[in-house]
Amino acid sequence: MATGSEQTTPVIVTVTDERLNDIKEVADQLAARGMRVERVLPVTGVISGSVASFQLAALREVDGVTSVEEEVTAVLPPRDSPVQ
Repeated sequence: MATGSEQTTPVIVTVTDERLNDIKEVADQLAARGMRVERVLPVTGVISGSVASFQLAALREVDGVTSVEEEVTAVLPPRDSPVQ
């Protein structure tokens, strides 16, 4: 599990259709492998949270996980800044 001194990466985990009814169990398995689960969205089959980078591969091995992607954040410039 990630400690305070380790750098964590925000992630989005997609769950297979077959495991949607068990998405909370999948989230528990992800947490057991070091993910800090922040949101579970059963309708869309998405679990979001953060994990230490070295644990990404372990998340992909959880039964019912389709993909594990690093979350990307886009930042827009302020309205009054010149167009670049």
